[in-house]
Amino acid sequence: PLECVAQSYAWGKIGSDSLVARLKDAQSADFEIGDDKPYAELWIGTHPNGMSNIILPPLDGEDQPRKEPLVKYVQSNPDMHLGVEGVHEPSEDYDLTFLFKVLSIEKVLSIQAHPDKYLAAQLHTSRPKVYKDPNHKPEMAVALDDNFEAMSGFRSLVDIASNILEYPELANVIGIDAKRDVIDAIERGFNGDPKPILQELFRAYMTARDELVQENLVKMCERLSAKEDSKLTDLDRLILKLANQFPGDSGVFAPIIFNYLKLKKGDAFYIGANEPHAYIKGEILECMACSDNVVRAGLTPKLKDVDTLVKMLTYKSTMPEISRGERIDQNCLLYVPPVDDFAIEVIEVPAGSSYSLPDVLSPSVILTLEGSGKLQQNGNRITMDVSFGKAAFMSANTTALVVADDNSSLKIVRALSNVHL
Repeated sequence: PLECVAQSYAWGKIGSDSLVARLKDAQSADFEIGDDKPYAELWIGTHPNGMSNIILPPLDGEDQPRKEPLVKYVQSNPDMHLGVEGVHEPSEDYDLTFLFKVLSIEKVLSIQAHPDKYLAAQLHTSRPKVYKDPNHKPEMAVALDDNFEAMSGFRSLVDIASNILEYPELANVIGIDAKRDVIDAIERGFNGDPKPILQELFRAYMTARDELVQENLVKMCERLSAKEDSKLTDLDRLILKLANQFPGDSGVFAPIIFNYLKLKKGDAFYIGANEPHAYIKGEILECMACSDNVVRAGLTPKLKDVDTLVKMLTYKSTMPEISRGERIDQNCLLYVPPVDDFAIEVIEVPAGSSYSLPDVLSPSVILTLEGSGKLQQNGNRITMDVSFGKAAFMSANTTALVVADDNSSLKIVRALSNVHL
């Protein structure tokens, strides 16, 4: 079994409204949910900022189970636990390639992007206190409810041009040149690379004088608030919501230029390196490369690194592809990103039946989302009871039988390196 870290960030859902809090409470006997405390993320993995502990049997002559940092356990025998062939001695050179999380989102997260490997190494070298590891952080989000909303990537130039006319306050902020570049491109039927136009627009927006931003935020919010409720668009409502959560923050303008996504349970999307995004609300699974590097530029009280963000973005102008996963068999739904760091399997086992997790050349972490049952290994010689919130680690190249109780179906999630590519 694993004991995982619940992170308390300001944007998390409060108290027992948070799935993260309820999962952690079910997992740890000594955990108590604070009624007024936000619970934002449950981390399952070996990242030092939220290290999971593995619970091991007592040593001979002792009564109490042992707790050990998961990273120490997997590095004690990389061949056995991580599938690194031939490396049987302890080594710090190897680790999980992924970090698995559950997020409970009450308020919008910061407008952010994650660096690619090359930039991550540079940022870590130059500012190790801000960028704490040299790894990239592509990630995938899977909705756990029907209320997941996010912003991701730039809208099409046509959409942005239309929105600039619809929201003249942003046009005031970015200035006449950036506005003219967008409008002129549409009028002349532009179909080239949008990067130079979008980069100039984003730079003008992100570096605008604060007084200019504040003045136009007030104008825009007053104008939208004066509209009849029935005439407010989804975009209007989102802008007013962000203005209420982060008064005076330039990020309130962001939905005018970024894609606005509404996802249902089971929907997923992938966020590559150097792509701008911000989760707005909902509860999700999130899997990523094992990193905590974030470059922020709005809707946050944390450090904003505008220069880096303006330089690093891809400035692609496309709507993210929404996936419903790939059905492997009647029990297993697979979510595969285009990178080899991670993949997600969602497994449902009907009451009274079982499902065999095949051996793969990757370690896995497992989290129980619904129901109860057992995980069995070595012909039932090793058995672990599982129920809501229980988490487990599986070494590479091992199998397990997932057995649902007679009176309860069982839903688990497995995160692993992307052996499916």
